[in-house]
Amino acid sequence: MASAQTELTLPTDIYHNEEQIFYSHSGDGAFDNALAMNIHYGPIQNLRQQMNKALGKELNYFKTWNENGEAHITVVTPVEYFDVLKSKLNMKEIDGIAERYDIQSSRLTILGIGSAKVTIDAKNEETFFVIVDSADLRLIRQMIFYEFTRRGGDRSAFDPTWFFPHITIGYTKRDLHEADGVKKNLKYSFDKRFKLKILSSK
Repeated sequence: MASAQTELTLPTDIYHNEEQIFYSHSGDGAFDNALAMNIHYGPIQNLRQQMNKALGKELNYFKTWNENGEAHITVVTPVEYFDVLKSKLNMKEIDGIAERYDIQSSRLTILGIGSAKVTIDAKNEETFFVIVDSADLRLIRQMIFYEFTRRGGDRSAFDPTWFFPHITIGYTKRDLHEADGVKKNLKYSFDKRFKLKILSSK
């Protein structure tokens, strides 16, 4: 007999991020540079509280960009920038492409709750996230690829379609990434323990 799913909720506010400030993330370090869409934090903060209750433990969350917490969708990862794109584009130019295509107005499709588990120091560690998709964000990656290759960048070095958009909810020890063997999409990470319901915020 299948176990009952835990219902989690998000308000429709999660779709409306055009009033959120677009932040540039740049610096000298290998992990200082990234392109991200800023997401309304309140709904994700509340979702993490629901998740904490369902799991019976407090999840940690990303504090590097804001010690009080924030929410975002990474569109270009620090590794993609540092290892590949910076040879032809700087972050100001990448941010310019994102703003030209109005990144903060990007339409989102919410697909469900995802999770991944990896053994770290002989202990199972987990991360939880909202799986999303967005044709608008995919277009931005395509336009970055276009500009990169137009300037002579190696077409095989950056795949704009290799993209796993998600909004991190929280994690146990640390967030888990592709370097940990984690792919954050429906095929690899959909968590059937949770049913995500979108509720009208009106």
